[in-house]
Amino acid sequence: MKRFFAILFGSVFFIFWMIGAVQSCSDVSDQGDYPTDDVEELDTIRSVHKHQRTWLDYNNSEQYSVVYSVESADESKSARERLAFEVESWETEEQFWAKVYLDLYEKSKSQLHFIQDSLQFIGDSLQLGREDFARMVVSFVQDIPYNYILPEGCEGHEDFPCVPNVKFGILSPIEFLNTLQGDCDTRTVLLFTLLRNFGYEPVILNSNEYLHSMLALDISTSGEYLEHRGKRYAFWETTNIGWLPGMIPPDMSNKDYWKVVLDL
Repeated sequence: MKRFFAILFGSVFFIFWMIGAVQSCSDVSDQGDYPTDDVEELDTIRSVHKHQRTWLDYNNSEQYSVVYSVESADESKSARERLAFEVESWETEEQFWAKVYLDLYEKSKSQLHFIQDSLQFIGDSLQLGREDFARMVVSFVQDIPYNYILPEGCEGHEDFPCVPNVKFGILSPIEFLNTLQGDCDTRTVLLFTLLRNFGYEPVILNSNEYLHSMLALDISTSGEYLEHRGKRYAFWETTNIGWLPGMIPPDMSNKDYWKVVLDL
């Protein structure tokens, strides 16, 4: 009986945490409109979504541009895998999200060549160093307009576009890159996956107090950083353009409230 009430309480707490989390994720976001993308019908069932995105570097001096395509079949497969995944046991919020994020990472890490090749081409063409390359990759994601990704309906969340009734309130990296709809942890999971594939050692940080997810990366930079396993990781906000590594939103600046959720 005690176990039943413990599970019931944990489930209720988790639901309210998720509802609050999506609200907090939007507090630092104010991007503009979506770009226009094309859809090519391969046959009566399959299609390819072609995306072209252009964005500026942090100094507004360099314009980056990528073109990539996502097959509808790949997005559908990724969505089915996300829906099929179940968290079998967890004791803390950090453990729950670690399992969700790890599953999304493991199933996506070998399937992102369509965007990685384009980003690598930019880095090679401009001869970007390790830190500048990371800034280019993160700014690509920061530039994508914010959307609520909710496990329930969108009522009361009219200030940003909203995707309702999404399991776990998060989209997989492939779903995000195709729909261009993502909240805070949808973004951190994509960046975690991309940056690990590029040889970095990112970690994902979550805060129960701030109801938010943030990236931290093993690069040398001024500003705020996390000491973890004998290394420094720069905090990096991902939901809005202009946030440099080492910058934390002022209303989320207590570093004691940030916990490492995913680190491989």
